[in-house]
Amino acid sequence: MARSLRSTRSSSPRWIPGVVLILVAAASACSAEPAVETSGGGEAGDAAVRSLAGEIREAVSSAELEAHTRAIVQHARPSGGPGENAAIDYLVGVLQQDGIATEVHTFDALVSDPIHASVEVPAAGLTLEAITVSFSASVDGLNGRLVDAGGLIDLPQLEVGTGEVFLLAGEGTEGGPRLGRIPDVRDAWVLVDGQPRNIPVSILERLGARGGIFANPEERVNDLIVTSTWGIPSLLSHHRLPTLPVAQVPRSGGEVLRGLLARGPVDVRVTTEVETRWAPLRLAVARIPGPTPDAPYVLFGGHIDAWHHGANDEGASNAAMLALARAFHARRDQLRRGLVVAWWPGHSNARYAGSTWFADHFHQELEQRAVAYVNIDGIGQRGANRYSASTTSGLAPVASAVFLERTGEDHGAGRPGRNSDQSFNGIGLPLLQLNHGGPYEWWHTPDDTVDKVDWAVLKGDTDLYADALSRLLAEPVHPVDLSAEVAGVDQALAAHEENVGDRFDLSEARARLDELSALAAALQGALPQEGSPALDRALLRMLRPLHRVLYVPVTPYHPDSGAEGMPLPGLAASRVLRGETPGTDRYRYAEAGLVRERNRLVDALEEALERGEALRDALAAGEVP
Repeated sequence: MARSLRSTRSSSPRWIPGVVLILVAAASACSAEPAVETSGGGEAGDAAVRSLAGEIREAVSSAELEAHTRAIVQHARPSGGPGENAAIDYLVGVLQQDGIATEVHTFDALVSDPIHASVEVPAAGLTLEAITVSFSASVDGLNGRLVDAGGLIDLPQLEVGTGEVFLLAGEGTEGGPRLGRIPDVRDAWVLVDGQPRNIPVSILERLGARGGIFANPEERVNDLIVTSTWGIPSLLSHHRLPTLPVAQVPRSGGEVLRGLLARGPVDVRVTTEVETRWAPLRLAVARIPGPTPDAPYVLFGGHIDAWHHGANDEGASNAAMLALARAFHARRDQLRRGLVVAWWPGHSNARYAGSTWFADHFHQELEQRAVAYVNIDGIGQRGANRYSASTTSGLAPVASAVFLERTGEDHGAGRPGRNSDQSFNGIGLPLLQLNHGGPYEWWHTPDDTVDKVDWAVLKGDTDLYADALSRLLAEPVHPVDLSAEVAGVDQALAAHEENVGDRFDLSEARARLDELSALAAALQGALPQEGSPALDRALLRMLRPLHRVLYVPVTPYHPDSGAEGMPLPGLAASRVLRGETPGTDRYRYAEAGLVRERNRLVDALEEALERGEALRDALAAGEVP
């Protein structure tokens, strides 16, 4: 049961009955906020953004980042545990000292902590090093025959665009390119090369396996989670909680088992102990106001929980978030948009429970005021040697500009995957994440300790986020690229058109999208140099239906499974039409679903067109929103 204290700050969210809200703010933070000093558009606006970014970079020192990191990383931080709570208390204490409005929400979530695993071969007298994973089933000495299914690539495909129920593609036993039809794994322990994840575990369940033994491709084991639920399970999704026991062994363990199988049949005995329970989690949120209490804001988030002490994943990022929150708060008179900073619990052992809870309980506020989600994860790595960005198309130019400014090179931007607390697709928020990584052998292991943080790299990575956030917070007009966002939809639709060929008619969607492309280009050129909160909202209102149909397979209000899929996931059945014989049941099922998803896509395009045309007409009449 959640508990609540209501905030008296005008910039705080509306009270939600039954939700914990502890607000701490210094008296100075409760006074009227100073008016923003507008910088105008064009070169003056660019100069103001550059000046702010420079001040932020100067304010955040390596010494501060190190001090915060060490204070956080001293604690092992599984969600719902005392170490995570101690780290949250530290963050809140520092924020309080600066007079930053801070909320701490408490809610119950389903968490799952791996405890112990063993893999034995009784006939050979062998016991292999092993761990289990979050949301594995627990078994005590469960015996069974061992079957080798090859690698992840050899498993059957799974239809992930089917909504709430995963189905094996085709006949279900057609494997990958190396094995062809996979062996009979019913009621067997199945050996698979690769890390245990939600999709391969779902496949083994549907094939009737007794359990899975995954051999890590490296000589280590990584703590992982295998549920395909996202956030707190609901009546709609709880059936996706795994029922399969899962063990993981290092590469050498897989080689030992395959060596034994080469000599003849092998029986194994496996134990997996996992504690899955409901537990109270705490979510700390800092609010740096914009020029008015209801100003649009940028949401900036990263997870506070960790496997073990989690220095790179994610203590160093938590430190950067804290330092940046303090620096932007001290310069809040220069911001055109507010900044909401959230340290998500339940990332690692509760499948993004914290960010999903926030999306659920602040849905209307996020729709009305949030203009972007910036995620931070895994920065400050020792040996980092490559940059990249994960962005929705409309924010890719921001990532490119930041990389050029700070590194002298555009490192490119890729489409976001289904990971990293990307719980805001249903809201329709553009996403930006900047990455700087390297070998990272200690990821999700007990070796992710503070000595793996390179303080110079952490400072440089934090500076990247300082620049990106400065652009998003202080640009005169919200820097989302309308044409780029529409081009992302165009690219996705083209892939589905290629799949269906002449077997399905997507011409109506294509016609609407071509209209929208022309409108977006015209609007991009007509945007004024001096923006406003209403213009920010109008841009997001136009793009929101596109984002939802581009990334959400079923409904924006219920999180999807988190399975990787093509953009426009509702049209995933286009792959079925490409390869299936017309007239079969599967072909007809796919066709029926595509008709409905085509309607959804056309509706989204028409909604974006209507909103874009209204914005165009207002701008043409000089009625800048």
